[in-house]
Amino acid sequence: MATETAAPPARDDERLMPLVAVLVWIVILIPTAVGVYQQHYSLGWTVLGYLSLVAFFAGFYYVFAQARSARRRDEPLPCRIRRFGFLALCLLGALVVGFAGESGVVVWFALSQVSLMVMPRHKAWSSIGSICLAVLFVPWSLGLDWQVSVWFVVAILGSSWATDAIFRLRETNLHLTRAQEQIASMAVEQERLRFARDLHDVVGHSLTAATVKAQLARRMAGADDDRVRTELREVEELLREALRDVRGTVAGYRDVTLTSELVRAATVLEAAGIAAELPGAVDHVPAARRELFGWVLREAVTNVVRHSRAAHARVTVTSGAIEVWNDGADGTRPGPASSGLVGLRERVEAAGGTLRAGPSGDGGWTVTAKMVP
Repeated sequence: MATETAAPPARDDERLMPLVAVLVWIVILIPTAVGVYQQHYSLGWTVLGYLSLVAFFAGFYYVFAQARSARRRDEPLPCRIRRFGFLALCLLGALVVGFAGESGVVVWFALSQVSLMVMPRHKAWSSIGSICLAVLFVPWSLGLDWQVSVWFVVAILGSSWATDAIFRLRETNLHLTRAQEQIASMAVEQERLRFARDLHDVVGHSLTAATVKAQLARRMAGADDDRVRTELREVEELLREALRDVRGTVAGYRDVTLTSELVRAATVLEAAGIAAELPGAVDHVPAARRELFGWVLREAVTNVVRHSRAAHARVTVTSGAIEVWNDGADGTRPGPASSGLVGLRERVEAAGGTLRAGPSGDGGWTVTAKMVP
């Protein structure tokens, strides 16, 4: 079931931002409020002018707060804000300009900021361009003697560019943060899979060997008590070794070498009654590959003992490959997609090699790991 991602907790500076914005815009709109008074309207018209200014400021702050909250959660604006917020502020702004006269052009500066909050970037810049044209040509077309400087238009464009840059920076930071969270989550998942694979390899081999020896001891009970005691001692040692390996897995370190795995393979195959052909020396194998070949040998021998009815097994090792063959009957061994072989294939491929597990063509089964030259 999909889970809803909670918004990150707000920092202290983020909580203060709305209050700072209110104070800044109160200061910016003071000349507009003075302009309403200087028009020398009657008391009723003056009150109406101030009410329109208060309504514009309240609407501006509401849209600002909604847009900021949506951006912080990376969610789209509510439909009512996206469709009607800018239009309503334009109408209120026209009223303010009508009451305040030339001092009211600051409202158009505010509208340029609102457009960046509620519109897509290309539409916002189209609106900002229209606002700049209105600042320059509307007073002229109405025959008003307003001293609107070109520098005011430059201020609108400059502040809009800065606001747009801040928004893009915040979006980039948000995407980067989410990418980092995804990478961290994937790393945790990969480590979990690695740990499960290693634990399967370590415990599966040791417990399989202990099981085979315990079964052998049970069959020989009463017939050869000395052999039974020997096998039980080896079972005890295997279990102690499995415990050490589990602790080593938890600690992130295990000592797996090709030489030690050959010794273990000889012991386990003998206990399972499987004749084994094993190499006498592996000095020709590069040191960097001995641990990997040890893992291949461990998993392959475990599968021979656990899943086949083999009577004979053969291990062949070269400097660039290891092959484990057995003559077990078909239908009793794991397929190539078994959990142990999947983990082994990942391990071999990560080291730059390939792993093949399948019928050998002579009625047997072969597991082969080859390193790419």
